[in-house]
Formats: sequence, structure tokens, C-alpha cells
Amino acid sequence: MRMSTLTKLQKDLLKLPANEREQLALSAWSSLGDGSDPAISASLDPQGIELAIERDQQLESGSVKAISQSEFLRRTSRGE
Repeated sequence: MRMSTLTKLQKDLLKLPANEREQLALSAWSSLGDGSDPAISASLDPQGIELAIERDQQLESGSVKAISQSEFLRRTSRGE
């Protein structure tokens, strides 16, 4: 059975060092909002992207503290 291009790419990508995977992930993420694909651009939520960027900046600056997934689930399941 022949491996698909995407599957091979994923396997190869996971063999890279973490910093290189991070660079590729950031590059791929950035390309989603660059306007080069009208179908993707039409489906993106500009306000959601702005909020995500703002939250990332808050985390990076230390003005807010991240919580764990388990803490998030605990808080949201109780409707806080």
C-alpha cells in the first residue's frame, strides 16, 4: 500500500526537532489568514483571530496566567 503525500509529510514533519516543527506550524498558521485562498479567507472569523492574537500577547507578557486543560474543563462544566 502506497503512503499518501500528506501521511508521508506528517511522518517526516514529526521527525524534525521541536523548534523546526514550531517554525513550520507558525508559517502554516500565518498562511491561513494571508488572503491567498478565498475559500479559507471567507471562512475565517477576523474578530476571533484578533482575540486569539490579543490573548497570546497577554500570555507572552505575563499579564494573564494560563490554566491547565483540566482546570478549564472544571470551570466550564460548572458554568463559571
